[in-house]
Amino acid sequence: MKTAYTHTHDEYAVLRESCGLLDYTDIGLVRVSGPGAADFLGQVATRGVEFLLEGQSMTALLLRADGTLLSEILVHCHTGHYLVEIWPAQAPEATEHLLTRGALAPDTTVQDVREEFDVLAVEGPASFRIAQKYLPFPVASMGYRSFVTAEHDGRPLTVSRTGVTGEYGYKFFAPAGAGEALRAEFTALGAVECGKDAVDVCRMEVRFASVEHEAADGRATAVDLGLQWMIEPGKEPAGTGDQPRRPVCWVGAEEMTERPSHGTAVTAGDTTVGVITHAVWSPRLARVIGTAQVDTEVAASGQEFALADGTALRTVSAPFLTATSLDVALD
Repeated sequence: MKTAYTHTHDEYAVLRESCGLLDYTDIGLVRVSGPGAADFLGQVATRGVEFLLEGQSMTALLLRADGTLLSEILVHCHTGHYLVEIWPAQAPEATEHLLTRGALAPDTTVQDVREEFDVLAVEGPASFRIAQKYLPFPVASMGYRSFVTAEHDGRPLTVSRTGVTGEYGYKFFAPAGAGEALRAEFTALGAVECGKDAVDVCRMEVRFASVEHEAADGRATAVDLGLQWMIEPGKEPAGTGDQPRRPVCWVGAEEMTERPSHGTAVTAGDTTVGVITHAVWSPRLARVIGTAQVDTEVAASGQEFALADGTALRTVSAPFLTATSLDVALD
């Protein structure tokens, strides 16, 4: 996924107000099949997949052996196999992790199938109108985290409702080589190409955790990002809940014009109480907003903190704002 195609502010407006087109060239895709497939995924991921029915998808986490967070994944249940979708930034390490574990798993075949697909997506409050043209039923009846495989131009095309910005969003899994024609169709229908920087802003505003940024040092745990809810009871790594710091969301003061970098100290008076984990400029709020890790004793909404240069920030409850799509009917 490119950083940007034009200007991040313009692409952000497209995602929040109309329909953006995302190119998932670097996405990770791993097929897990065989009699032991469900057991394997239940061992390597933080959630079991036994309850998934064909056409359903679910999120889970992959953890390293030391309990640190490797990746968030989407698991799609197909007839005879599961397709594991991995965010582009974590795809190389997470794919290798699954292949290595899969080589030792009985009755299970684990394959890197990224080269079998071209993956595109449409995101935004108007994206459902494009998705409707590729679905054999009313788009309103398609549940979140579900998918269907239809036929387009004589070839299979899988459409999943798995948006990543808080707005309506649909991914399209086309056979390798079919992506460019599909991209041309989407743009002809009004979709505008958008890059990952605009996506990142949208995700922060609705508080979708960013493993890419918030776990950039490779030492973060699910708890550090507030993702412990994605770990089933009994699957918690040792030490879960013992962390001295907790994640918070914050809004910078009006005079904060530069985004503080990952690791920037957060202070209360003369005491360092935490560090910045990620920050973006929100066009809609006209403020720098972000996340931080702060001492458990002060990890609450409404706290006044500062950066080392004295610039103020205030913790707030998530999300920072609600997505436009919440007020748009799927008709």
